[in-house]
Amino acid sequence: MGLGVLEDTHLQHVPGTALLADLLDEHNQYHGRDTSGLKHAKGRNKDIVLVPQPSESPRDPLNWPQWKKELLLAIISIDTAVVGAWGPMISPGYAEMAVQFNMSYNSLNGGLGWAIFAIGVSCFITNGLAVKYGRRPIMIMGNLFLFISSVWAYHATTYESLLASRIFGAIGMSPFEGKYSLLTTAVIADIYYVHERGVRLACWGLCLSVGVGGGSCISGYIIQNLGWNWTYGICACFYGLFIVLILFWVPETVYKRDPAYNLDLGTTDHTEEILDGKHAIDEDAKDSASKTEEVFRSAPIYTGADEKPWTFWEELRPFRGVESDENLLAVIFRPFGMLLFPQVLYGFITYGLSTSWLVVMISVLAQLFTVPPYNFSVSSVGLISIAPLVASLLGFMAGPINDWTVKKLARWNKGIYEPEFRLAPNILTLILGIAGFFGFGACLQAQTAWAGPVILYGIIYFAMAFLNIGIFGYLTECHRNKAPEAFASLNLRNFYSFGMNYFISSWITSQGPLQVFSIIGGLHIFIMLLTIPMWIFGKRCRSFTARNAFFRKLQGL
Repeated sequence: MGLGVLEDTHLQHVPGTALLADLLDEHNQYHGRDTSGLKHAKGRNKDIVLVPQPSESPRDPLNWPQWKKELLLAIISIDTAVVGAWGPMISPGYAEMAVQFNMSYNSLNGGLGWAIFAIGVSCFITNGLAVKYGRRPIMIMGNLFLFISSVWAYHATTYESLLASRIFGAIGMSPFEGKYSLLTTAVIADIYYVHERGVRLACWGLCLSVGVGGGSCISGYIIQNLGWNWTYGICACFYGLFIVLILFWVPETVYKRDPAYNLDLGTTDHTEEILDGKHAIDEDAKDSASKTEEVFRSAPIYTGADEKPWTFWEELRPFRGVESDENLLAVIFRPFGMLLFPQVLYGFITYGLSTSWLVVMISVLAQLFTVPPYNFSVSSVGLISIAPLVASLLGFMAGPINDWTVKKLARWNKGIYEPEFRLAPNILTLILGIAGFFGFGACLQAQTAWAGPVILYGIIYFAMAFLNIGIFGYLTECHRNKAPEAFASLNLRNFYSFGMNYFISSWITSQGPLQVFSIIGGLHIFIMLLTIPMWIFGKRCRSFTARNAFFRKLQGL
């Protein structure tokens, strides 16, 4: 048992498990093997083995210069931030818009929630297209749809026109959608090593949260002084700019390296293969799992050293063609099957349902704070988002903390990394979430000074920052070869959010904020405690789904 994670006795290598840190003996060997032939990180992380191992090809994104990786991540992270702001940015004006369109607040909130439903449906299609044709064309398409939708919404004069524009924009929003951005998480897995991903996920999460929080802060003033339609006009300018930036500085990140380099994937330990430069099959192996290995060969590893780098003009192509031989319909519907995987189901229940309440809370802020005793103006409702904005800035530390925890636990575990180590900081999410949800409802019920519920609202966001990094890192490393499909399955939570939008307002009105948010807090405790069995049995679950014929078929293996 490694730090509470139960060992598996069926497979030579359990997908996700990897040699991450060299703990050398007196012979400068790791478990009897000289690992000096494996590529390592540099500096203070020089004992960290690079997972996955980079090939020798200049086309391999792992071999790109660091500035190119960071520039790419910066562009798509800021783009995701604007996308994150696009959805809730008009929420500070809901009270006024309800009067303009002669609708009740609950009807307006629930009706515009159809965009959430559209995201939930279209994300499966955009995910399938991203797997089949690459990340780049879907990023371009998404921004184009959002640009058209924003121009349309700017000119909308009726509720029906606004609703239609938001549904159309939701299609473009789906690949970037908020905390379940399919493209960003897939790209991070494409271009960064395991020990680097936590910080990059935190950078992306910070940009996203700044977009959601900062966007609402700014949009409150825009709505109050210029009108709600101007929020879309400004977004249209941003999306036009991002189309240009992506065309020139965000190349395709999909690369098919030799499977032996993926030390964290497959059911065979490829370390020796990389060290020796060839595949050696143990003829005496009696494990039944050997019958289901993905790779059997005697040929040397294909290093890709003979590949020429893409030219600047070749990288400008909107798409390179088909990136996967898999059937498109199979890829589109695979996320539904991915929910049967224990890790994905766990991610859906814990993170998906927990953060769905953040979407719902944003939509009722105007209802809660424009009435006595607070009597906030539209711009003041928007300023409430300063709390999650500050929390997100502080929550950036979740990434470095997660990476530090992973490396520390791997060293304690004799150098072996288990994806479950990503879940250790969930204890902070549990504690902070309890204080946030219960406290938020209690402050509103007692009508305390506005600082109480606003600060607690920020604490909830701060709690979710740790959960965000942990779950995304965990799923990426459990199912890196199927990461887009795994994250697409999490987007089923949009149907849950869509349904909640229809009755959350009336629920609060009838039962009061204390009871509503106490129930949410109780659910938060229950689902966060699911981390305990996932930690203990996670490795055995990964082994079972890698061996079982039904789960292998779901993955297209």
